[in-house]
Amino acid sequence: MRKFKILLLFLLLLGFGRTALAQGEPVTDQANLLTEAQEERLTEQFQSLREEYGCDIGVVTVNSCQGKRIQDFTDDYYYQQGYGVGEDRSGVLLVVSMGEREWYISTRGEAIRIFTDYGLGILEEEIVPFLSEGEYEKAFETFGELSGEFMAEAAAGHPYDTNHTYDRPMPLWLRAVIYLAAGLVLAGIVLAVLFGQLKSVGYAKRAHPYIREGSFQVTGARDLFLYRTVTSRKIERESRDGGGSSTHRTSDGGRAGGRGGSF
Repeated sequence: MRKFKILLLFLLLLGFGRTALAQGEPVTDQANLLTEAQEERLTEQFQSLREEYGCDIGVVTVNSCQGKRIQDFTDDYYYQQGYGVGEDRSGVLLVVSMGEREWYISTRGEAIRIFTDYGLGILEEEIVPFLSEGEYEKAFETFGELSGEFMAEAAAGHPYDTNHTYDRPMPLWLRAVIYLAAGLVLAGIVLAVLFGQLKSVGYAKRAHPYIREGSFQVTGARDLFLYRTVTSRKIERESRDGGGSSTHRTSDGGRAGGRGGSF
């Protein structure tokens, strides 16, 4: 009897441990968009984020949504496959359906606060171009990198939103242009200084040295108003829009945030 109780307690603890940890696969490539090596790299990337921030993250590719809207398909897949960490099943899941050429990101639990509507818009801008060009590994890698940045910022107490915007890294080509322009400006300044030193004749602020005494007399003077220049400047005002996350009810009775579209 005692052994039975110990075994029962062990099974209960085992079951509790499983519900506390994410069970969904980090990468599920049903549409065969990735090589085995690519899938392994992404899996390692996503698992690292799970462990560091206690928020699940996954990518799923499918051939079709089986007649469902991609939002409903993603929400159902998230719940049925056991994604999510903790009691609120916190996590973010990206589903790509090749048959409909659609994508959707579903968020639950704490991830709804981490991935605001604004933040999901940033993900869309960064990921969809890669999906459209068929660079699927790059799209999913970017999804993981941005998710990590969003999680880190939220962990620090200020998730990316309309009142705390995301600064995109400067593209390499733009950096090169800026460095080249700065070099040209610096070279121009040096040349201007050198040419200035070559001038042997200075200039006088007044014309008195060149006027014969008594040869020029002012007989009258008056002030004329010719024109007026008005300069206007736009005053930028800080947005007071609080942003936040839009949510919807899922078929399992929970709430989820999300965003999706075509590619």
